[in-house]
Amino acid sequence: MATSSGRAGSAPVPEAYERASFTHSATGFRYRVYADRDALAFEFTSEDGGLHGRKTMPYYVGSGATARSYLLIDDGFAYVSPVTFYSRTRSWDLTPGYGQYGYPYLTRPVVPGCLACHASFLAPLPNAQNRFAAPPFAEGGIACERCHGDGTAHIAQMQAGNFAGGLQIVNPANLAPDRRDSICSQCHLSGETRVPRPGKDWRSFVPGDRLPDSTTVFVKSGARPGITVTGHVEKLAQSACQRASGDRLWCGTCHDPHTIPKPEERVAWFRGKCLGCHKSADCQASRTARREMRDDCTSCHMPKAATTDADHVVFTDHSIPRRPRVTPAAAPANAELVPFWGGEASTRDLALAYAIVGQRERAYQPRARELLEKAVRESPDDVEVLLYLAELYRNSDQPAPAIPLYERAIRLSPEQVTASVGLGGILMERGQYPDAIRLWEDALEKNAGLLLVRVNLALAYLKTGDRRSAEMHLVKAVDLNPGFAPAADLLRRLRGQNPGQ
Repeated sequence: MATSSGRAGSAPVPEAYERASFTHSATGFRYRVYADRDALAFEFTSEDGGLHGRKTMPYYVGSGATARSYLLIDDGFAYVSPVTFYSRTRSWDLTPGYGQYGYPYLTRPVVPGCLACHASFLAPLPNAQNRFAAPPFAEGGIACERCHGDGTAHIAQMQAGNFAGGLQIVNPANLAPDRRDSICSQCHLSGETRVPRPGKDWRSFVPGDRLPDSTTVFVKSGARPGITVTGHVEKLAQSACQRASGDRLWCGTCHDPHTIPKPEERVAWFRGKCLGCHKSADCQASRTARREMRDDCTSCHMPKAATTDADHVVFTDHSIPRRPRVTPAAAPANAELVPFWGGEASTRDLALAYAIVGQRERAYQPRARELLEKAVRESPDDVEVLLYLAELYRNSDQPAPAIPLYERAIRLSPEQVTASVGLGGILMERGQYPDAIRLWEDALEKNAGLLLVRVNLALAYLKTGDRRSAEMHLVKAVDLNPGFAPAADLLRRLRGQNPGQ
């Protein structure tokens, strides 16, 4: 955790200079990674050589135990680099989720809620979605306070020489199980989706709290999903060991957050943890088989497998199967969404959960609409409910009911982006170009990397006769992402009509 982020130059990947080039076969783009002073950088070239670009990667994210990704920074706006180093294969490849694009995707926003699980003391700028001060975080990695709470009183106690009194920090091991487990769950429990409670955000949880009091994590009822990047807590809850041990078994039973066993000590370390509950004689494998496996309990009962939500990545199966599972049990196509910790979810939280999952699984959309319409009647000033219902209407070709929802969300929360983008699109379709321009300019102030918005904004400016503003936005779009064809093509056509520019 201490090395989960930092300046790229402070922890260079040795393999950056070995096998640092690769070609994405589906698109033909070739990538090359190299050192660039106190950072790393990469170049990309299309198969025909007609498109070429270069970007600097000043910060890394990921400890390197499994992978290490990088951040791109443009005018303070942070984006995820399309290249990632994978430790298992000791090679570079596309970042998970980037293979679906036919060009180098350079503007996926890095939002504070995501970066918070990799870095400490973030410096997000107000009224923006993914813009940060320089540097974007004061301390790389996960700092002490992420697990132990505010250290101000502890520092004062130590400076006063009061070593006899109880330490004025949170010790997770001394907390009630639900509060103890919440500390690990804040970053290692993703479920199907996480819904912040009203008025809460990524900053709300502090060690000693219950995570459900600030965030509801939803899972599919009866499902045993495959391994995911941040699903460790959910998988552990599925294990027979957890069910039999109850609250006695938690992350800290086997893991010490302050140290990692050396490679030559790993087998004995984790076997010792298993023997804390089991007896050596419980193993039914033959002595020969156990000797061949070096008596490594985890090799049989915690095998590594590919994750379902990230390419090129394998993680340990924390469900501790008696025998390795060939395939996870699939959930029904429309399995009910339920809170991970049990209990009843509010209409509002459940509506948002179904809406979020419905964005990737259409079977959930009818239920999302039903719940959102109920939630907006119960909580007419809840911005998230307004936005998700408006988006659902607009994506169902029902712009009329979406408009008042977008307008209300903007009045209640001027810092949001979704309503400005969505309402701008509706107004553009209706020929209300100045109003669309105003909304889209506002959205780009908060996230400069909304490339399709920039292209549509350029079209709106052209409709009003403002060719200079149109060209300015197209140039910025191409600068941010040279491979984004709609911007590059429109810019070429515009300049072709104005040869002198």
